[in-house]
Amino acid sequence: MMKLSTMTNLFYPKEPDCTDGFARSLRKTHEMGFDAIDFCMCPMQRGETELCGDDWEETLAEIVAVKEELGLDIAQSHLPYPKVAIRRKSPTDEGCEQNEFFMKMTERAVRVSGALGVKWAIVHPVEASGADEISTQANIDYNHKIYEPVIRLASSMGVGIAFENMADVDGHRRFGVTGEELCMLVDSFDDPLVAACWDFGHGNRCFVDQTTQIRKLGARLKATHVDDNMGLGKEDLHTMPFFGTVKWQKIMPLLREMGYDGCFNYELSVCKRLPADMVERTVQYAYDMGRYLLTLA
Repeated sequence: MMKLSTMTNLFYPKEPDCTDGFARSLRKTHEMGFDAIDFCMCPMQRGETELCGDDWEETLAEIVAVKEELGLDIAQSHLPYPKVAIRRKSPTDEGCEQNEFFMKMTERAVRVSGALGVKWAIVHPVEASGADEISTQANIDYNHKIYEPVIRLASSMGVGIAFENMADVDGHRRFGVTGEELCMLVDSFDDPLVAACWDFGHGNRCFVDQTTQIRKLGARLKATHVDDNMGLGKEDLHTMPFFGTVKWQKIMPLLREMGYDGCFNYELSVCKRLPADMVERTVQYAYDMGRYLLTLA
């Protein structure tokens, strides 16, 4: 049975220099009744969140204490993700997968995931550049170069790494968009702790019917990102289901057919600009929508 889950970003405090944002977000998300939680560490690539400081281990201990106090299932996490290869100018660029700070934060995020008992940590596939950027094998090889150390560390902590499907951006054909590419990438590691995550919003931006791509993943599918947008070539809105054009009436029965029993996990940005007193009402609506969607599976 799928668990209704959401990322910590919905309740993460907006004030700068917040020192207990994750703890507060975990408490508030738990109050809303979600079955599980996705610990979102994407902002760490920009040096944000309280886990980027030198005292991060003390902060992590406090977060773990909250998790244990509330009995939380922090089933997924999202590791920092790199910039699209075509935008990369040099390994010193912020967010580049060869940037020393970026890789330091990625390693730290893996350690955080291990301490929190995360089952699947989500990563974005990286891309080869130059003449090899459209070569499937070159892209697979480059992902091994970047992620093999990450996977070794994660595996030592019992954390799986799930590669997320991408979406073409600004006319640039990205690697990891199709179900076939994701299957080839996952299979190339030949490791039960390497799997796939499907982002329904990304799929909607690239395919008229993404169910064909999802079905190809089979048992490789271990995690999801649930969000909506207006379809082919449109902006990645990360809005609520049915506020866009994702065909949920086809997707939910497919997940049941595939035997998917992981998290049905929200990756929403709907609270980003809301007044503080509207956030809880909005998350309640998202929760109710998620429960409805699970009845379709």
